[in-house]
Amino acid sequence: MPDHDEHLSSLGAWIRQRRKALGLTQAALAERVGCSVVTIRKWEREVARPARATAARLAGCLDIPPADRPLFLHVARGERSADRLAGIRAPSDPDSRASIPAPSAPLPLDTIPTPAPLPPNSRMPLRRNPLFVGRDTDLRQVAQVLHAGTPAAIGQVAIVAATGLGGIGKTQLACEFVHRYGQFFAGGVFWLSFADPAAVPAEVAACGGAEGMRLSQDFERLPLEDQVRLVLSAWKEAIPRLLIFDNCAAEALLEQWLPTHGGCRVLLTSRRHHWNPALGVQVVPLDVLPRRESIALLGKFRPDLSPDDADLAAIAETLGDLPLALHLAGSFLAHYRYVLSPAQYRARLHTPTLLDDRSLHAAGLSPTQHVQHVARTFAQSYERLDPTDPTDALARTLLAHAACCAPGEPLPRAFLRQTLDVAAADPECGLLAEDALTHLIDLGLIDTDAAGNLRLHRLVVAFVQVVLGDAAAQAVVEATMLRVVEDLNEGRNPQPLLAVQPHLRFLTEVALARADARTAALCHALGVHLWLLGVYEEAQHYHEQALAIRQRALRADHPDIAGSLRSLGNVLYDQGQYAEAQRYHEQALAIRQRVLGDDHPDTAQSLNNLGNALDKQGQYAAAQGYHEQALAIWQRVLGPEHPLTATSLNNLGNVLRHQGAYAAAQDYLEAALTIRQRALGADHPDTALSLNNLGTVFSDQGQYADAQHAFEQTLAILQRVLGREHPATATILHNLGEVLQAQGQYAEAQRYLEQALAIREHVLGRDHPDTARSLRAVGTLLHAQGQVAQAHHSLDQALTIFTQRLGPQHPDTDQTCQRLAALDGDPPSAERGW
Repeated sequence: MPDHDEHLSSLGAWIRQRRKALGLTQAALAERVGCSVVTIRKWEREVARPARATAARLAGCLDIPPADRPLFLHVARGERSADRLAGIRAPSDPDSRASIPAPSAPLPLDTIPTPAPLPPNSRMPLRRNPLFVGRDTDLRQVAQVLHAGTPAAIGQVAIVAATGLGGIGKTQLACEFVHRYGQFFAGGVFWLSFADPAAVPAEVAACGGAEGMRLSQDFERLPLEDQVRLVLSAWKEAIPRLLIFDNCAAEALLEQWLPTHGGCRVLLTSRRHHWNPALGVQVVPLDVLPRRESIALLGKFRPDLSPDDADLAAIAETLGDLPLALHLAGSFLAHYRYVLSPAQYRARLHTPTLLDDRSLHAAGLSPTQHVQHVARTFAQSYERLDPTDPTDALARTLLAHAACCAPGEPLPRAFLRQTLDVAAADPECGLLAEDALTHLIDLGLIDTDAAGNLRLHRLVVAFVQVVLGDAAAQAVVEATMLRVVEDLNEGRNPQPLLAVQPHLRFLTEVALARADARTAALCHALGVHLWLLGVYEEAQHYHEQALAIRQRALRADHPDIAGSLRSLGNVLYDQGQYAEAQRYHEQALAIRQRVLGDDHPDTAQSLNNLGNALDKQGQYAAAQGYHEQALAIWQRVLGPEHPLTATSLNNLGNVLRHQGAYAAAQDYLEAALTIRQRALGADHPDTALSLNNLGTVFSDQGQYADAQHAFEQTLAILQRVLGREHPATATILHNLGEVLQAQGQYAEAQRYLEQALAIREHVLGRDHPDTARSLRAVGTLLHAQGQVAQAHHSLDQALTIFTQRLGPQHPDTDQTCQRLAALDGDPPSAERGW
C-alpha cells in the first residue's frame, strides 16, 4: 500500500510505487498487463482509467496484496470519496486479511432473485428463455454450492455440476441461473461451450476480448496462446466470477481448464454423473419436471388452454415430463392450433414409434442452441458405446435389459446384474458390469439415485427398444424376474420383493399380449406376491389369468393347473369365500393325487388347504382329518423340522382349539412355533402368526396376561414386516382388543378393535367375514359398557354378513345370534367374557 494517506486516492501513486518496488519499467509492466506503454503512462498521469476487469488484472501484475486489492480497485475506478475509502480500507492486522469480503454481494440462498442485467464485461451468448418454468429447488441447490461462504469454496474453486440425460434441461437451468444470480458476481459471467474439446481454447480466449473482460487494447491481435494465458491469469484473481462450462463431459477437460485458485465459481452442465472426488465437483442431478410444471410449460405455448386440461396432463405423462420433449410438443401444438386439438395430438403420441413423430424432431429456434430432436439427443450418447469394446458391449446388453423393465421406476442394480449370463461368484464379472453401468449413467442414458437404484426415462426406453430391443432381451429379463420372484415367494415374506414389484407388474402386463406359458408363470408369481401382501382382489385377477392360459395350453391334469387352482382357492379363502375355496382345493387335490401320488409334498399342501377351508366352515372333524394326513406326509417326506411340517402342526392346533381341546391345541402350536423360530427366524410372518395362535389358546383358557404378551409381540413383528394395513395386522389388533376387554380395559380394547375394523373394512370390504368378526367384537364391547343401542347396531350388521356369507348354521352366525339375544339381559362380565 502507498506509504502516505494522501496517496490513497491516487491511481498513479499506486502504480508508480508498486512498479518501482518490483523493479519494473513502464514497458515491462505493459508486457505483464498485455497493453501498450502509452496506456501505462496514461494511467500513471491519470488521464485514463482501466476497465473493471483490466484493473483487476493490473492489481495482479503489481502483486498488490489480496487484503489491499479492494481499496486499489475502488481507486482505479475513480471512487475518491474519503468516507468511501475509509470504509473499505484494509485492516493493518495481517492475520485478519483473509476475512476481507469480496467486492460483491453474497448469493441469496433463501429467495430466488429476479432476473437482472449482468455485470459489465460478461460473456453470455444465450438470452433468458421466457418459457422457463420451475426448478426452484435446483436453482437454490446450485446457489448453495457456489455461495462464497460454503465450505466447498474455502481454499478451492467451488464447482457444481447440473447433470442428467439429454433433454432434461441442464443448459436451460444454467442459463436461468446466470440471468438471476449473475448480478452477484462482480467480475462477470463467462459462458463457454465444452461440446468440442478442440474449440475450448478459442472459447476461453473469447472471454478476454472485446466481448468479455477487455484485458488489453490490443488483445485481439495477440496470439491465441497469449490470449488464453491472460484469461487464465485473470481467472485466478480474487474478484468473484462465474464460469459456465456447458456440456463438459470429460474429467481431463475440466481439470485442464479449471482455475486452480481465485474468486471464480464454476457451474458445469453435463450428462456425466460420476466425477473424481479430487476435482471437488458437487453434483446436482436434475429430474424431469413435476407434472404441474410440465403442464405450465405446455401452457406457455397454448395460454388459451386451462391448466386443468386433461389432455395436457396426458401429453405430459406420455412424454415423461422431459423438458425438451415438452418444448417440442408445445411448439407443435401452437403451430397447428387451428387443425390439431390437444386430444388429437395426444392420440397420435400413443404409438410404438413415438419418437418418429415429427413433432419431436424440430421446433424452430432453440433457446439453448442445442439439438432440437429427442431421438438424436439420445443417439449422441448411444453412439459413444463402441460394440467392439468389452465394457461398452456389456453396457449395450444392460441397456437393452433395462429397457424391458418399467420406465421411470427405480430398478435395483442387483436385479439388472442378475439378467447377465455370467458367473455370479466371479468378482471380476461384477466389476465389469459396474463399469458398464457407470458408463451408461455418465452418458445420461440411465439415471441413478442416492441408494444406487437405476431408472430409465420412458422416452429413452422407446429409443432403446428401436435400436436394441429384441425378443431375446425380453425373454432373459422375464426369466430372471421369475427366478427372483419365485425364490422370494417361497419364503412367504413379501417385503423383499417390493423393490422389483413395479417391474414384475410391467413385465406381466406386457406378456399378457402373448398369453404363453411364461405369461402364465408371471401372472401366477405376481398373484402369489399380491396374496402375501393381502391385496386379494388383484391377486385373484392374476391367478384367474394364469389358470385360463394354462387350461388352454396344457392337458387337464397338468401340475401347473393344480398350482393355479390351489392359489385361487387360497385367495378366495382369504376373502371369506370358504365354500368356493373348498371347490378349488378339491380340484387341485384330485389332480395332484392322480399325477403326483398320495405321498408328494404338493399333495400334502392341497390336503392342508382343504382342511383350512373346512375349518372356517365349522366342519372341524373333517378339517382335522385332512390336517393329520398332511402332517403325516410332510413328516415322512420333509422331516419333523421342516417349515411345512410346522404349518400342519399350527393348523391342527387351530382346529383342536375350535373344538375346545385347548391343552392338545397348545402342544401343537408350541411345537409349530419352535420349528418356525428355528427355521424361519423371529421376524418371519409365519413365526408371528404362530405366536398369535398360541395367544388365542392362552386367551381361551383365561390366561389373559400371557395372551396379551403374545399378541403384543406378534403385532410388533407384523407391523414391521407386513405393514400397518395388512389383514394379518388387523387380526392381531382384533385379538389384542378382545383380550384387553376380557381384562376390563375397555378404553384400550375399543381403540384396538376400532383399528382392526377400519383396516378390514378398507382392505377386505364391508361384507367380509373378518369384518363381521370385528363388528361383533365392537358390539360386544359396547354392550359391556352399557351402550345397548350402539351394540345392537354393530351386532345386527355382523349377523347380516355371517348369514349371507357363511349361512345360518355356521358357528359364527350362531354365536352372533346368542350375543344379540343377550342384549335384553345383563351385560356380560369381564370374567365371563364371551
